[in-house]
Amino acid sequence: MTKKIYLIDWNSFIYRMFFALPEFSTKDWRVVNATFGMAKFFVGQLKKEKPDYIVFIKDAKGKNFRHDLYAEYKATRERMPDSLRSQIGDIEEMIARMWIDIIEIPGYEADDVIGTLAVRLARQSENEIYILSGDKDLYALVNEQVKIYDTQRKKISWPQETFDKFGIPAWCVRDYLAICGDSSDNIPWIAGIWPKKAQVLLNEFWTLEKIYEIVDDIENKRANISEESQKVLKWKALEKFIEWKELAFLSQKLATLDCDMDLSDFDLNDYIFDKWEIETPELIDFFKELEFFSLLPQKEIKKDTWINTWKKVQIVGDEKWLSDLELDIYSNHKEIVIDTETTSLNVREAKLVWISILLNENKIYYINLMHRWPKVNFSLAQIFVKKLLDSEIRLIAHNFKYDLQIFENFISKSEESKSKTENNELWQMQLGL
Repeated sequence: MTKKIYLIDWNSFIYRMFFALPEFSTKDWRVVNATFGMAKFFVGQLKKEKPDYIVFIKDAKGKNFRHDLYAEYKATRERMPDSLRSQIGDIEEMIARMWIDIIEIPGYEADDVIGTLAVRLARQSENEIYILSGDKDLYALVNEQVKIYDTQRKKISWPQETFDKFGIPAWCVRDYLAICGDSSDNIPWIAGIWPKKAQVLLNEFWTLEKIYEIVDDIENKRANISEESQKVLKWKALEKFIEWKELAFLSQKLATLDCDMDLSDFDLNDYIFDKWEIETPELIDFFKELEFFSLLPQKEIKKDTWINTWKKVQIVGDEKWLSDLELDIYSNHKEIVIDTETTSLNVREAKLVWISILLNENKIYYINLMHRWPKVNFSLAQIFVKKLLDSEIRLIAHNFKYDLQIFENFISKSEESKSKTENNELWQMQLGL
């Protein structure tokens, strides 16, 4: 029976989650976009994909053996953004409430632990291993059992996909990085030797050691190589290989995964993924605390709407109501509070569901675009939004950067045909509106 195992590179993963979503916060200004991305990954994607095991692996704090080899290793990396750093505690708390442990081995990077586990677990034919990371060096592990999984693009890299990415087989990735370097880790490269040249040489000779044997043969006029490799290893390129030989082998060491770590205490059964553990009362309380209401189980979601709350909200559903609202705004107000509701947190995919406007406690308006109640025509709403953005009315919003992007996308769209209406109806069905 196949066992599906996810090895998740902690640092790589949280950075991807952080940059995948626009920054937003709770009502008390607690930034939560990366935390929300992680939470959504668990309650959405993982519940569907149903891995049997999940292992989170974190870089150990401080220096490791690569820093001893090369003091500038990772020296060019920018400091973690404060808005991400502030979320680390929440993310760790959330993972703990799911009863998922995080591995951290002093003196080692996550990539070495991942490499050791991937090699070890692949010895059992029933194990299917997915590495969730964007690090280039981990592609050296790819084979029929071990894959790199980009969860955002929903792309899995097998041997062929790895070849398509680098132009070489997976087992040559380490030496490819030794020649071409890796800017993310500040691994040096052989100046003037571009990826295409590295691909030609590695597809013929496979290793850095063999390439340098050929370099020596060329110097001694004993080389017997293909015409294509001869074109690469001539004149200045040959001089570069000779000049940068010591640095090339240093880069090779920096790019080499330590896949022989002592992980004798590791027991895969300690990392069983139970999808029901992400619906525990402790985790649900945490989601409520962080205002992740869209991720709560249906039984936890309150059914109250604007209509049956104590607030007197006026639904703007036709041209006259919109015109009256516009007149009130420009005649009586210098500032308004505005908010949006959309179908997605991804700005490129999001569709505008409604626009909420507060003039004062007794004047709260809901401009409906997609609910089944009376709706405002999209083209009229576009004109209304554009005029508002061009006016001198001061707009107050909770996450205005996101709202502005949504508005810009909304007003840039020209009036569409009747198929637009049909498309909106489809979205309504999906939203359950």
